Amino acid sequence: MHSSNPIHNTPPLSPKKETVLLRKPDEETLNGEMSAEGTQVQLQELLSTIKPEVTGIGPYCADVHWTIPDLSNLSSEKGISESSLQFEVFLNGCSYDKVTDTNLALTNLRPGTEYKLYIVCFCNGIRAYQTAKQSFSTKPTVPDPPQPPRLVDRKKQSLLLKWNAPKENGAKILHYSLEMKGGHLNTWTEIYRNKNKEFLITKLRPQTSYRFRLLANNEVGNSEYSPEIIATTVGLAPTQPNPPCLEETTVHSLKLSWQQRSSDESFSLEMDDACNEYGFMPVFSGSETSFTCHNLRRNSDYRFRNINGKSPYSEIACYRTLPDIPQPPSVPMMKGKHLSDRLCLTWSPPRDHGGIPVSNYLLQIDKGSGFETIYYGPVTECEVTSLSAGSTYRFRCLAESVGGKSKWSAEALLTTKPVVPGPCKPPRLLAKPKAHTLQLKWGYPEYEGGASVTEFQMDMITPDTERRQVYCGRDLECTVASLLPGRAYMFLLRASNRIGAGPWSEPYEVVSGAGPPDTPKPPLLACKGPHVVVVSWDEPINNGASIEQYVVNMAELKRFLPSTLEWFQRDSLIVVQVSCPNTESSESSSTCGDMESELTYVTAYTGSMVCASNVAGAGPFSSSASVTTPAAPPASVAHITSSPEATEATLYWTEPACHGDPISHYNIEVGERTVSTPGPVLEFTVDQLLPETMYKLRIQAVNSVGPSPFSGVHKLTTQPLPPPPPRIELVKASFNSLRLKWGEGRNPELLKYCLQMECYNPHTKISDGTNHSFKVGKLEENSTYRLRICASNEAGLGPFSDPLEFTTTKAPPPPIKAPRISEGDDKSYCVEWCGVRCPGEDHIIYRLQVLQSGKDQDYSLVHVGSESSYTLKDLKPQTGYYVRVCGVRMCGDKEVVAGAYSSPTLFNTPKVEEVETPVGPTCTAKKQSLEWHLLTDHQKALAILALFSLLAFVAAYVLSPSPQA
Repeated sequence: MHSSNPIHNTPPLSPKKETVLLRKPDEETLNGEMSAEGTQVQLQELLSTIKPEVTGIGPYCADVHWTIPDLSNLSSEKGISESSLQFEVFLNGCSYDKVTDTNLALTNLRPGTEYKLYIVCFCNGIRAYQTAKQSFSTKPTVPDPPQPPRLVDRKKQSLLLKWNAPKENGAKILHYSLEMKGGHLNTWTEIYRNKNKEFLITKLRPQTSYRFRLLANNEVGNSEYSPEIIATTVGLAPTQPNPPCLEETTVHSLKLSWQQRSSDESFSLEMDDACNEYGFMPVFSGSETSFTCHNLRRNSDYRFRNINGKSPYSEIACYRTLPDIPQPPSVPMMKGKHLSDRLCLTWSPPRDHGGIPVSNYLLQIDKGSGFETIYYGPVTECEVTSLSAGSTYRFRCLAESVGGKSKWSAEALLTTKPVVPGPCKPPRLLAKPKAHTLQLKWGYPEYEGGASVTEFQMDMITPDTERRQVYCGRDLECTVASLLPGRAYMFLLRASNRIGAGPWSEPYEVVSGAGPPDTPKPPLLACKGPHVVVVSWDEPINNGASIEQYVVNMAELKRFLPSTLEWFQRDSLIVVQVSCPNTESSESSSTCGDMESELTYVTAYTGSMVCASNVAGAGPFSSSASVTTPAAPPASVAHITSSPEATEATLYWTEPACHGDPISHYNIEVGERTVSTPGPVLEFTVDQLLPETMYKLRIQAVNSVGPSPFSGVHKLTTQPLPPPPPRIELVKASFNSLRLKWGEGRNPELLKYCLQMECYNPHTKISDGTNHSFKVGKLEENSTYRLRICASNEAGLGPFSDPLEFTTTKAPPPPIKAPRISEGDDKSYCVEWCGVRCPGEDHIIYRLQVLQSGKDQDYSLVHVGSESSYTLKDLKPQTGYYVRVCGVRMCGDKEVVAGAYSSPTLFNTPKVEEVETPVGPTCTAKKQSLEWHLLTDHQKALAILALFSLLAFVAAYVLSPSPQA
C-alpha cells in the first residue's frame, strides 16, 4: 500500500528548486565504472531505462505503471530475478511509496496541479540510477464549499455580509452566488452574483430574521452551498425583562437564569455587593440565558438585575450564598488531675466557624477496636470514665454548624495514670536440679498496672529460714548458685514497674540435687622400684550419693640436677591416669607404673590429682603428694640416619631418655667391631670402611647405672671411590687464549670435570661440565698460567691433578688501515700509513708490498723499515698498482712477530705524452694497436660498453617506423 500521507504535504516542485537524487553518469564515467564494477554497473544502467506511464488522470488521483526490462543476461550471474526488484516512486522530488508491483495508484492529489514523477529501482541491495522524469497534470474541479458569510453590520432595513474565498481547485473563481430566504421570500432566492466578497442587503423588514447561504463558481461548475446563517435586522426597543432567577447556590457561587423572548438577542447581568460602594457592576454580557457568579463571600447577600439589549433594567433580585463548613477544632487536651480510671478533656472552638456559629461538637475515643462516639453537644469539655489504668487512648473531635460538619481534628494520644503490677505466678524449674545450682523461670504478671514491667525480684528462703535476695533484673529466668546439695529451698517472686513493686507470689519449694564427693585427703605414696609407685588414700564425704570410683593422676613435677643439687621445675605433664573403683572399703590404694617407660628415674611425682566421683559427678582433686623414683639405664636409641661416603660414614641419632642419670657416651657396633664415642655426642663418623660395601650398625647409650639395650639394626652402603683426574693437553695457544683438552673424547660414565686456574683465590673454577675441551680466554700475552683438573661422579669429587703450566704467545701488531697514495712532482708516488704501537719496549717495523695489476701474481716486497711512509719511483706509465703494508714486532729476545697486512690500495699511473711526428698509415695502425694494449682493464670495459651503446642506438633508429607509415 502507498503512503497515507496526503500529497498536500509535498507541494508542486518548482523548476529552480527541483532536487535530483541521482543523475545518470555520462558515457566516459559509465565506461570506467563498467570496467571496475562489471555486472553491478550494467544492472544499474539497465534498470534506469524503465519508462513510467501515467493514465487515468483525474482531479485527485492517477494511475502509473511501468515495464521491467529483460534481465535474462544477468540472472545467471548474480541470481537476479523480477521478484527481487523493489521500486521507489518519487513525486515532485519526494518519496511517495515503495512497491514490488509494476503499477501504483496515486491518490490525494491536488486538482489542476503539475507533477513530475520518476522511479528508482533496488535489486539485492543495489540502487539503480533514477529513470527519466514523466510530467503530468491533474484535471481542475469545482471549488471547495465556502465558509458561511459573516454578519458585519445590521440596521433596521439592511444587513452587511462578508466572506472569504475558498480553494479554487485548479480553476479561477468566476463569481459568487448569495441566496436569501425569509421575510417575504419563502424560497431560496439569489440576491447577488459577482466576484466581490461582501454585499449589503437592503429593503429588509425591521426586527426580522433572514437565512443566507453562499456558493462559488469557476469554469468547471458550481461548488456546494456553505452552511446557513441567520441574521436579524434591528427592531423597536424591548420591554422591561423579568428579574433573574436563582437556580443553584453554593458557598462561593450563585447560578442565575432568565427568560429569552422572541425579540431578545443579547443579555447583560449586573451585580451589587453591599460590602463595596461601587453599586451595580456588569458581570455578564452575551446571548446565553444563564450565568454563574464565582468567588463570592460565604453567607453574604448580593443584588442582581439584567437588561436585554436596549430594554430598561429589570427589578432587583437579592440572593444569599451558603455558609461554609467550619474548620476542625483544636486537639483535645487533658484538663485537671491525672487519674488512673478517668480523663477530663477540653478543646478550643475552630478558628474559622464558616460564617455561622458552631452548634455542636462530636467527641470520639479509640480503645483499640476503632473510634466510637462518647459525647455530642455544644460544650467544649467532657469527662471520660470507665478507663483502664496506664492505658493509652486516641481522641478526636469535630465541629458541626448549619454549613456542615468540619474535618476531624488531629488525634490526641492520652494515657491514664498507671498502678503497681499484680501478683506473679510462682517460678518454676527450667532444668533438672543440680547439687549447687537451680535454674528457674517465670512469666509476666497477668496485670502490669498500665506500665511496662521494669524488673523482677526473687527472694530465697534457705533451710535454716534465712531469707535473701537472689535475683533482680528484667530477664525471665535465672540460675541460683552456691547451694548445698540435697537441701529444700523456697522462692518468692514479684514484679515492679515505674510506679512501684507489686505483691509477692505464692512460695515455690524445690530440693537441690545430689553433689559430688568432698575433696579427699592427700594420698600416701610409696616407691617400690624405678617403675612402680603405690598410692593410697582415705574415703571422703560422699554428699548424699555413694562413691562409685576414684581417679588418680600422676604428673611429673621436678627433675633433680646432681651438678647443682637443685630441683628443676618442668611443665606439668599427665603421665598416667588410673581409675580405681572401690565402694566398700574406707581405705583405697592403687599401684601405678610398669617396667617399660611409664616412670622415669630421679624424678619427683605427685598424686595431687586424686578425686572421688558418684552419680552427681567428680569431686575436687586432693592436694599434692610427691615421691622420687630411682635412676635406671637409658632408653634404647631410635631414629638413626647416616650419610655414607666411600671409606667412611657419618651417623646421626636422637638423644634417648636418660632415665634419671646423664648419658656418658654411646657404643657403636659396626660388623664385628665396636666403637665408643668420646662423649654424649649425637653424631659420629666411622672410618676404615670399604667402598661399595653394605654394613649393619647398632647403637646403645651408656650412663653410670649401665648400658641401654641396643637399637634396631641400621643398614648402609658405602659409596664407590671418585674417579682419578684426567691429563690436560694444550691444543693451541694464542696471545690471549689457551685451547685445552683432556680425556679420550668419550664419556660413557657421564663424568663431570672441574677445571681450575691458579689465581688469587688461590684457585678459581673456570669450567664445570661433561665437555672434554675448553678455551680459556681473556688472558695476557706471553704469560704463564697454572691449571689443574678433577673428575666427579655419583661417588663424589675426585682428587685434583698436579698443576700444569701453560704459556701464551706474544701478541702481533694490530692491523693497519689501508695506505694512502699521493702523486709527487717527479712522477713518483708517496705511500703513507698510520703507525701502530705494541706493548712493552718492543719496536715496530713495517713491510710494504706492491703488486702490478694484470701482470704479477704475488706481491713483491719493496720496503722494510720503521718509517710510516715510502716513495715509489720508476713505475710504468698508464699502469695500475696495488700496495699494502703490515707491521712487524721486533721483540727483545730477537723474536719476530708479523701482523696481518692491511687492505690493498689501487692507484693508476698516468699516460706518457708523446711528440707528434708525421707517420704513415702503417705506423698509425701500429700506434693504435699499441695504444689499445696500453689501456687498463677498467678502461677497456668502458670502451666496449660505449661501443655497444652506440650500436644499439643505431639499430633502434633504423628499425623504428617512419612517420608516413
